[in-house]
Amino acid sequence: MNIKENISKLRDEISAHCAKIGRNESEITVVAASKYVGAEGIAEAYSAGIKDFGENRIQDAEEKMARLEGDITWHMIGHLQSNKAAKAVGAFDLIHSVDSEKLAMRIDRLAGERGIVQSILLEVNVADEDSKYGLTPPRARELFAKVFPLENINLLGLMTMAPLTDDESLIRGTFRGLRELQDHIQSDLGIIIPIVSMGMTNDWRIALEEGATHLRIGSAIFRG
Repeated sequence: MNIKENISKLRDEISAHCAKIGRNESEITVVAASKYVGAEGIAEAYSAGIKDFGENRIQDAEEKMARLEGDITWHMIGHLQSNKAAKAVGAFDLIHSVDSEKLAMRIDRLAGERGIVQSILLEVNVADEDSKYGLTPPRARELFAKVFPLENINLLGLMTMAPLTDDESLIRGTFRGLRELQDHIQSDLGIIIPIVSMGMTNDWRIALEEGATHLRIGSAIFRG
């Protein structure tokens, strides 16, 4: 495994695909999904230019955060239970996985108590899969309007995961559904939603074609 070479290859591929589809490469953030590597792997990726890292479990993230320095942006990309929110608020720069009104309100309260503003995304289960967490698109549209004005939350956008399938039409339909939801909410509230988090190692090209701004890439960076 050569993390530096993997990152260089990935960046070249992203640059080429952005040129092909007319996207600006500077608008794309690669979030390295680092749940399977330790602090050493993160440090190697950081030295190769990656500054954004996504963790799935709070305990694992805390151990890595304690060992690492630098201007790292930490993303919570795994499921966040309401009773674990206290440890996530303030520790992560961006929580991607807010999937209920209860969790959003708890984050707002905790952030207020700590005198901070916590940045979040709403997680949307576009494909309505029983195996995945997330809000239905209609519920996400309602909740966005309710959460957006809260003083202690900076609601920056939306996140989704595509189905685990080789059927590109299903993957594209999921990503397009999130982009359409983004359009609806922007029209509803008269705002710009800056972050659309979707796309992983096997489907990031489709995600870029459908408007992703943040790609959550794990194995293309840390394996192989």
